[in-house]
Amino acid sequence: MPRTPPDFLQSDHISARTRFALLQRMEDEQGKREHLSASSFDCLEQVCDDILPQSSLLGDVHLNLAVMIDKTLAGPGDGWRFADLPTDLKAWEMGLASLNDYAQHLFSTSYTALKAEDRGSLLDDAFAGTLPACSSAAFSPAQMALWSGDMRTAIVSSFLAHPIAQDKLGISANMTGGDKEIQGFSAHSLEQKEAFEPENERRFLNRNHP
Repeated sequence: MPRTPPDFLQSDHISARTRFALLQRMEDEQGKREHLSASSFDCLEQVCDDILPQSSLLGDVHLNLAVMIDKTLAGPGDGWRFADLPTDLKAWEMGLASLNDYAQHLFSTSYTALKAEDRGSLLDDAFAGTLPACSSAAFSPAQMALWSGDMRTAIVSSFLAHPIAQDKLGISANMTGGDKEIQGFSAHSLEQKEAFEPENERRFLNRNHP
């Protein structure tokens, strides 16, 4: 079911170019897997939920972060990578496959079949580079630490880039201008909000900054 664009996208403080990009993200997020293998994509969907549970932030809305990440793997990315890792698509395919290999090595089952606490423990060790040696895994523990750091960043970045998440969290950084002029912000504190910023941003910030 198509998602309803949040109201802030109609603001004259958002340029047509920015609005198009944000709406494109919404469309991409509702797409399907294109680049990762089916097994790696299934693993990524579970990892996204493990690293960033969405219900406490978005309620009943659940963004398809794995689809958003998969979509980026065909492009040039951010232009850099760790020397000890291959290019992006290959790294994600190998990293996710390795996550399953380490799960089999430690728990004799796939990552997606693990209990939540075991998945959390496995991810913690991957981030810290403290996974035990596993001859069947394409990535060493040191490589898993590098790749899983990129993975965590991609998951959080994809979430924050989505207009629905921005609306729910009260992020108005995109509202810096319009098609005729750069209007920008004049307020310089979290407590003082601009008149054009969405009401939900004021409520969100007031809860955290009494």
